[in-house]
Amino acid sequence: MQFAGISDTGKMRENNEDSYCLGELPGRTGDTIRVLLAVADGLGGESAGEVASGLAIRIVRERITEGEGPWLDRLRYGIAAAHEAILLRAREDDLRGMGTTLTAVVVDGRRLYWGHVGDSRVYLVRAGAARPLTRDHSVAEELLATGQVGREAARRHRHVLTRALGADGEFAVDTGELDLADGDWVVLATDGLTAVVPDEEIAGAVRGSDTTGACCQRLVGLANDRGGPDNITVVVLRA
Repeated sequence: MQFAGISDTGKMRENNEDSYCLGELPGRTGDTIRVLLAVADGLGGESAGEVASGLAIRIVRERITEGEGPWLDRLRYGIAAAHEAILLRAREDDLRGMGTTLTAVVVDGRRLYWGHVGDSRVYLVRAGAARPLTRDHSVAEELLATGQVGREAARRHRHVLTRALGADGEFAVDTGELDLADGDWVVLATDGLTAVVPDEEIAGAVRGSDTTGACCQRLVGLANDRGGPDNITVVVLRA
């Protein structure tokens, strides 16, 4: 199993408000390893987004690493704890509007588990095709789902989230799981990639890469070739 990650400021932003983590979790048994991957896209401008995404990554990593019980429960509780920590930090430091997306994956042997809030994504790339495992929590996705607008028109609403860590209102974590097959790739990305690089090109970058590190570089390069309008963070795992 290989994994790698990269975060790039892009070409239009002055600072990088994205955060990510990747690494093995305790409990390795023989050839079976456990890995945590996560990406977060901070909201709130200036330093607030960076604070929110960094705090979210730190909390979820601690809770998943130190927690007990089924992985989906750990993901739910860890992401919910990160949400509460951001709300508290925003009140204490007067950082109104601070928030972040958070998409986290645990791979335990051949089983993949994910937890997700916001519009960062997890893709499964299998047999050369990329399939998103998560659904964006955005106005654009809701308009598309209800047939109110087409995909091109929905792009005007893609930055408006309906769910995020640190946001007021109802909060819920989407989760899921599946079995990995030999040759599968898993791609986590913030919308600095997915807003400008379509799914089929993400799959093409995977097909054209020999290593996870090379794949990360290729994906970030594609986003920057399209103008790099946002921070770009990519984490890639090869089963």
